[in-house]
Amino acid sequence: YKPYKRVFFIDMFFAIMASIITLVIPLVVRYITSTVIYYETDEAFRVILKLGLMMTVLILFQCYCNYFIANYGHVMGAKIEYDMRAEIFAHYQKLPFYDNQKVGQLLSRITSDLFDITELLHHGPENVVISAMKFIGAFVILFTISPKLTFAAFALIPFMFLYAWFFNRKMKKAFARNRVKIADINAQIEDNLSGIRVVKSFDQEDHEIKKFKGISQSIYED
Repeated sequence: YKPYKRVFFIDMFFAIMASIITLVIPLVVRYITSTVIYYETDEAFRVILKLGLMMTVLILFQCYCNYFIANYGHVMGAKIEYDMRAEIFAHYQKLPFYDNQKVGQLLSRITSDLFDITELLHHGPENVVISAMKFIGAFVILFTISPKLTFAAFALIPFMFLYAWFFNRKMKKAFARNRVKIADINAQIEDNLSGIRVVKSFDQEDHEIKKFKGISQSIYED
């Protein structure tokens, strides 16, 4: 993040702003339906008009926040991916040989695996910030309305965390196996295409197709 810390912190700022606006808008609606509705007609109309304009401005600002996160945040992720890919390729050039690794597997590290890492680097921090802001903000708002109902509503949260933790462990293992098998597919494709003349010379097309289908089937089953 260091070369792009300015964009990173601006991205985090807009993520926080978008989360706050998400919490503010329901409060404004609640204020209108619980308080303003009892005003005199003229006064209620003026207040609703002002609040409506304020909500419009907030929604427009939220749209810009989401635009910045989606646009400039992805650009930052693409630049990070570019830097990491260049560093990995430079590292490959320093290694004397690749006896223990297939070329297709090394290719997978620098393409699909790296893309997933940069997606995490981009979306991970902002998703954590947005989720934390919404979680804490919703708890505080509900607690000011009714502490008993708040604890009743949040009583299931620990079970949700346990559920997520349990299945996240399984998903991480499945994801790791999936990345290994995708690397095997890339290695299989690279070996086949680079040696296509040999494959055709020995009439091994059907054998190669069966091998490829076997790897693809194992990914599908995972």
